[in-house]
Amino acid sequence: MSSTTFKILDVPKNERFQFDQVLRESFAGIYLWHAKRTLGGIELVRGAYIEDEVVGLAMLRKIAPSAGYVYYIAVSPSYRRKGIGSALLDDAINYFSANQANSIYASVEEDNAESLSLFKSRGFRPLSRDEFARKHGRLQSKVMLAKMMVVYGEIILLKTLDVAS
Repeated sequence: MSSTTFKILDVPKNERFQFDQVLRESFAGIYLWHAKRTLGGIELVRGAYIEDEVVGLAMLRKIAPSAGYVYYIAVSPSYRRKGIGSALLDDAINYFSANQANSIYASVEEDNAESLSLFKSRGFRPLSRDEFARKHGRLQSKVMLAKMMVVYGEIILLKTLDVAS
């Protein structure tokens, strides 16, 4: 294949099983278990396809009226470094922007340099739990963190969007 041409589409719940291999190639242990569990019930899955082959996905959810969360972005190893992960993240940012979010969150393991680099390249910055609580209030931040399922060893990332009134 001389150039990688792909499309990103919504994935209906009854077609999400097709992404199982992408998850198995991208995650291990508790992250694989959680990604597979999340895939079936998450609000929105956007899939990356080359022709009819599934090559990547993003799992997205609104966690508050003005905040979105990127649960997972995964790309099959043979298709990495071809712009698919970046395109999936750009697509997620556009989705949340179009749906009145002014903040987008993600969390990544502190030692996951590739994911950190991807998110930082799109304007995400690390956010402490204290700053998160100040931004949303103690109670709301606890509700949001529970929805995000952030675990020990993960960094919370924030991208603030300019939302036109």
